[in-house]
Amino acid sequence: MGRNKNSELTQFTCPVCRSVVKPRNPEAPVDEWSSALQNNLILAIMISTTKGNKQQDCNVCEQHQQKSITKFWCKGCEKTLCGKCNAMHNWLLSSHPVIALEELGPNISGIDLHAVSENCNEHPSNSMEAFCFIHEQLCCIQCVTTNHWNCESVKSIEEITNSNNVYDTLQDKLECIKQAAIKLLNEKEEQKRDIKDKLENTGNDAARFLEQVKCKLDGLFETFKKQLNVLRDEQNTNFNIRLRLLEQFVGSLDHWITVNRVVKEFGTKTQHFIHVETLKNQIKTSLIEKRKISSMRLHLKSSSQRTRF
Repeated sequence: MGRNKNSELTQFTCPVCRSVVKPRNPEAPVDEWSSALQNNLILAIMISTTKGNKQQDCNVCEQHQQKSITKFWCKGCEKTLCGKCNAMHNWLLSSHPVIALEELGPNISGIDLHAVSENCNEHPSNSMEAFCFIHEQLCCIQCVTTNHWNCESVKSIEEITNSNNVYDTLQDKLECIKQAAIKLLNEKEEQKRDIKDKLENTGNDAARFLEQVKCKLDGLFETFKKQLNVLRDEQNTNFNIRLRLLEQFVGSLDHWITVNRVVKEFGTKTQHFIHVETLKNQIKTSLIEKRKISSMRLHLKSSSQRTRF
């Protein structure tokens, strides 16, 4: 297909004859000018036949606003002919190949061999007899003498097919390629299934692992909460003991202060000296006892923690 700088369609190549078709009005929309192109009559006949419509109108009669049932097909003109038009056609264009319309339909394999035309596109009355390897074109004798007379690589189709067995072995090669493609397709489908299974198994394993981790974390959290509660109780007990010891010490200090004041005011100096020395020993003894009690609590606490862990 050809397009201009605005990506608008300006021409295209006919898929049958490979001729370049240009619209009469390039400015018109594609749907408008493509509807004016000539219909593919052979395709229309094959479609109609497939649908069960065995009767076709003669294309030549239609040009004269007449109707008649067609019975023949001219490959050169690519038109349907009734019996009367076929007789006139044979008289005027006897070189054109004409076949019965029932032979035009697809064979038992659903393939129409008549669609593979042996006639030259430029010279429909001539059969294609040679191939130009330089231009990669099929040629009739007239094409060779007019368009390919200077080409050094032109051979007859008969010579090519007789000297090169690739045309005979192509079917086997295509079958081998088909089998290899089927094998590769099966392998890829199996790989796809394996990947799908692996991904599903990986997902299931990940879900199970996540559940195990969650259970483990839940268990660790419960253990942590229990140890936290134990630590809280121990801290409360420890502080309560220290508070009681301090309260007792404060009470003892009040007593000692009162006794010391009385001895100092009303006793002799000797009594006061004796009382002070005695009080010093009592204070020292009291501090030693309280320190022992605190040390004992810390030792018990440390032992219990080592036991838990």
